[in-house]
Amino acid sequence: MTVIRDIMCKRVVAFRPDATLAEAVGLLTEYHVGGAPVVSTEGTIVGVISELALIDVVFDAAVRNAPISEYMTRDVQVVSPEDPVSRAAQLFALYSFRRLPVVEEGKLVGIVTRRDLMNYALRTNELLAEPLIDLIPELGQLTS
Repeated sequence: MTVIRDIMCKRVVAFRPDATLAEAVGLLTEYHVGGAPVVSTEGTIVGVISELALIDVVFDAAVRNAPISEYMTRDVQVVSPEDPVSRAAQLFALYSFRRLPVVEEGKLVGIVTRRDLMNYALRTNELLAEPLIDLIPELGQLTS
């Protein structure tokens, strides 16, 4: 069984809560990523900042120096490196986000994206069940 560790990226663009909106836009643009975890000085996840959160405010010069902690999402879903790949598929199917921070012993150790999951699916013969069937077994009855 393939686990998150096998497909995650260990190099993660991440921010501290006091980084400014302008800094966030600069790094997201430089690294061509649509969002990033926000971590405490201890490395624990405190939020996620995304292009979606930034697009509404980036044109307002008055808030460019505001901390991202004022605009980040605080309710963050995470996965463990030892979770099966199907767990990431479930979370991507349930929620509209594009990336999942990977946390081990409370610390950020990587990130897995929808693209990572799709690339994995194309390079392997491993068949994943419909992501939501394990969570909602009645869906299996609808497809059979």
